[in-house]
Amino acid sequence: MGWEYLFANPVTFLYIIGGVIMGLVFGAIPGLTATLAVVLILPFTYMFTPEDGMATLIAVYVGGIAGGLIASVLLNIPGSPAALVTCFDGSPMARNGRPADALYLGVFSSAVGGMFSAVILILLSSQMAKVALKFGAWEYFALGLFGLFIVVKLCSNDMKRGFISIIFGMVLAMAGMDPVLMNERLTYGVWQLGGGFPQIATLMGLFALTEIYTQINKIHLKEKLQTVPVQKVSFLPSKGLLKGIWPNMLRSSVIGTCIGILPGVGQTTSSLLAYNQAKAASKTPEIFGTGCKDGIVASESANNACCGGALIPMLSLGIPGDTVTSILLGGLMIHGMSPGPMLFRDHQNIIGAVFIVFIIANLLMFVLEIGLMKAFIRVLTSPINFLFPIIILMCVVGSFTANSRVFDCYIFLFIGFVGYLLNSIGFTLSPIVLGYILGPIIENNWRVAMIANRGNPLSILTHPIAYGFILVGLLVLFWPQVKRLFSSLRKKRQAA
Repeated sequence: MGWEYLFANPVTFLYIIGGVIMGLVFGAIPGLTATLAVVLILPFTYMFTPEDGMATLIAVYVGGIAGGLIASVLLNIPGSPAALVTCFDGSPMARNGRPADALYLGVFSSAVGGMFSAVILILLSSQMAKVALKFGAWEYFALGLFGLFIVVKLCSNDMKRGFISIIFGMVLAMAGMDPVLMNERLTYGVWQLGGGFPQIATLMGLFALTEIYTQINKIHLKEKLQTVPVQKVSFLPSKGLLKGIWPNMLRSSVIGTCIGILPGVGQTTSSLLAYNQAKAASKTPEIFGTGCKDGIVASESANNACCGGALIPMLSLGIPGDTVTSILLGGLMIHGMSPGPMLFRDHQNIIGAVFIVFIIANLLMFVLEIGLMKAFIRVLTSPINFLFPIIILMCVVGSFTANSRVFDCYIFLFIGFVGYLLNSIGFTLSPIVLGYILGPIIENNWRVAMIANRGNPLSILTHPIAYGFILVGLLVLFWPQVKRLFSSLRKKRQAA
């Protein structure tokens, strides 16, 4: 689909606008995700032309990933797993009286990250996908371990509690069917846990319900989440807001795009990697987690750039880069098309649709989210007796809809209570969630690699990409010690 199709069929613009709005709403409300939005709209695209169907799905995808920052900034609850890392600095900045600045940084970074990945998608969609073919079990194991090192690094203030939290998250992920031996483990006779702890219910329980329990415990102290003065909102940033963020934004966009190309890794890992790199490159790393704008920029640039990267293996190889692109594959198949090299030859109109709509959707996302920013800021001033029941209802609906099981709603309530108990005794929840996400990547690929190499762990030495990830991860983890060692050696030389 070229520009000619858009001008000849202006109703397509309405589909794109409607898709972006739907995605923003689903991304912004905790418990409703971009995945759910795409799943719900997918059956209706059967009645559309292939171009209009893909236009709508791509628009929902872009809006859903970007919309997650709204709840992350205003409620300290990630609207979607992709916005998890945005909570680290977005919420503190909002609670420090700068909600508009936090939202503007997030929206602007999302748009730039999305546009950057769109350029890569257009120029290198077939060439860059070849890089992912070099990744086997050892490479994915090392990448997961690299992410784990970063999680430990983020918990540097209390390494012991952080390590315990990570282990707890990984144990949660192990419940259910063993991926290799195909027998149940850690289910304790509860047959509903055969598929493990459902992701949406678990994540919403750990963040949404834990936050609600915490706020209810303080209900006698205040009637609102937090009163934040509403700033004047415009399409132009406040003076100096964007100063100095461009190197970080470009680096994070590159990280997000590259991680998106790797099938199954996803936005959360890319945001985490970008956040850690921003912190490592900063001259003032101690301000990260207190409302640092570089933290917001890194997270949002990376998770939206991951969208364009995830489309590359989907289109070129027929391998989804993340959960949403696996559903987009279904959208192509509904119209009788098979993703892969033949798609570029036989259906160039669809390739053009994806390219152009992805760019337009990112631009519309910026305009719509900035235009509605004042309304989003007012969410923080809503009385909790109205706000909390709505959030709980949306989370319960989201938990149920994912697998159509009431049991998932019970998991949501149980995990939320456990998260509240852990939070009340000083454990942070972010390492739990990240351990839950990274655990399966590490375990599954480790076991596959060991089976393929007859139990020889040293076979990783024949995979330079894999041990390169591990070495860089160890360097990142122990960089303060390495830095002190070099500093002491330098002082000894000077003294001599």
